[in-house]
Amino acid sequence: MWSGTLKDSLLIETIVQDIEKSKNLEVLNYCFEDSMKAIKKRYPDFDEKDVTGLLNVAIGLYNYQNREKVELVITAPSGFGLKARNTGMVIYDMISNAKESITITGYSISDYVSDLIDLIIDKSRKGVYVNLYLNEYENKKDQLQKLFIFNNRYIKIYNYNKNEKDRMASLHAKVIVADRRYAFISSSNLSYHGFESNIELGVMLDSPKKSSEIEEMLKKLVTWKVFSRISIG
Repeated sequence: MWSGTLKDSLLIETIVQDIEKSKNLEVLNYCFEDSMKAIKKRYPDFDEKDVTGLLNVAIGLYNYQNREKVELVITAPSGFGLKARNTGMVIYDMISNAKESITITGYSISDYVSDLIDLIIDKSRKGVYVNLYLNEYENKKDQLQKLFIFNNRYIKIYNYNKNEKDRMASLHAKVIVADRRYAFISSSNLSYHGFESNIELGVMLDSPKKSSEIEEMLKKLVTWKVFSRISIG
């Protein structure tokens, strides 16, 4: 629990704003002028070396706190002994542990993941918001019928609007985002072969920044009418 003074809080806020400004501007030799002034004001007895040292520690702590973690995720025969997490287990863990929101993009969804649909419905009934982006929704109505039966305000389904100039174009991304923090990007479909018998490769990101960027990108695509919301009421 934070027990510092208001002056400490203002100093921390100044340093964090400076760090984020430097990242947004992508300037190699950003001078952190505001932070340097704030440190000198808070600690008037500090010399230049002390000020620089404290600023470097603060930057290091910020970067450590906001570091991104990346894990390799695969579907492959168990005998291969590859050091990576299993596709199906990652997906089930993400959805099971979601506390606030789940976003899924699906190119192909089969009956094999019916228990996953049950889990998604259960999470929505517990107040977790679910956004499902689909390719050719009409071909998946049977697999998603349960979503209609257990219709509630926490589930939103979007369908990819076909490009009349290129009928072969599709939503081909396979992405799951949980709680705007964890993002799973994979070649795997939500199907038996995607979970069990294909060779599939993906990455699991523990990154609030990248996860939020994915969410915002999908929202923009809805605004641009690349996707249309489907009523399940």
